[in-house]
Amino acid sequence: MTRKIKIEETNNLVLIKKALITTLYVPNERLKPYIIKELTSYLKSKFNENNYKLKVFVAFEREEICGFTVCQIEPEYKSRNRKCGSFGWLNAESFEICQGLLEACEDFIKKNNIRLLRGNINFPKGLGGLGIQTMGFNERMMYGVAFINPQSEILSFLNDLGYKGDSEYLCMEVTSKEWKKGNVLDRSIKLQHLSLEEIIQRKDEILNCARSAFSAVIPDSTTGEHRFNEIIEIYSKVPDSFYKLDKKFNPRDFSDIPEFLEDWESSNLEKRVTWAHFAIERETDEIVGAIFTLPDLYQLWLNEPITRANVDTAMIKSGYTGKGIFSSMNNIGQITSSFNGVTYFEGTGIWVANEDAIKTILPHCKTNRKFVVVQKRIKKGE
Repeated sequence: MTRKIKIEETNNLVLIKKALITTLYVPNERLKPYIIKELTSYLKSKFNENNYKLKVFVAFEREEICGFTVCQIEPEYKSRNRKCGSFGWLNAESFEICQGLLEACEDFIKKNNIRLLRGNINFPKGLGGLGIQTMGFNERMMYGVAFINPQSEILSFLNDLGYKGDSEYLCMEVTSKEWKKGNVLDRSIKLQHLSLEEIIQRKDEILNCARSAFSAVIPDSTTGEHRFNEIIEIYSKVPDSFYKLDKKFNPRDFSDIPEFLEDWESSNLEKRVTWAHFAIERETDEIVGAIFTLPDLYQLWLNEPITRANVDTAMIKSGYTGKGIFSSMNNIGQITSSFNGVTYFEGTGIWVANEDAIKTILPHCKTNRKFVVVQKRIKKGE
């Protein structure tokens, strides 16, 4: 007997919250209320944004909530430099429910003349992460990294609906405190940390660096002003007390690396965001590289000290590779983060097809999670 599934589009936040309480699987149940609060706040902001294309779909069976997804056309999200739609936060316990939700998503993007639909892309990326998890279910949840019920058949359902795996991503736990195999930092470059206000003031410069670094064709690009603002908002949630140092603190107890000592002497790290590390050309004072790590806000929500960092984005401006910037930023980043008690680092969203990146990272890390993003080309007549 065919199951009667009804799909309802809604922007009713009360219904959305109820649907998430009913359908959303969170490995650590204590975090579920915080994740729902953050996600509903994000959706509310998008509902209030003029002309932003986003739909929330809730599935019902016999008037009971049984499925959920968000479909959107984020202007700054592209696949291989092409505009596309995305679905995320997909929860469906059966093929019929998944089919109903995805048909609603496909109809929505067709009406907006989009022909490519990818998922799971769980916006906001800092909260929901990228892809459908296929490995690492026993790992501790990490803020900004996707999660799914290990028993979920979502990937199988999507395959049956014509969605094929397009790109695979890894998370890698950093196992080496110092990356000795990298080139020595070129003397034309200095490393520096900035205050939150300085990072905001240099937004255009940072975005120019990102555009240059990510000019190559990649399958899931979320760089842009919205993403920058999201990271700034995440940093603003870390309390000032996190950055306080003991009065007897001596940086030389941590390292005597010259670029580290120069950074220490040129700035007050109690007033700097030690989650973001910058490479700056001495002659022009231009930002030519950056690593943006995200604090594991899950720990904050659980009233724990923040000891874990998601290495979310690493970029080097075109023309500046081979100058020891990446390994030096990593080394200095680990040192400065340790001041405040951060001892665990995990590189996330690492595209498997980026062989150069994998080759650079692999000697210093171990793979602990895997994810796949699926896609489907939607024909006009479908």
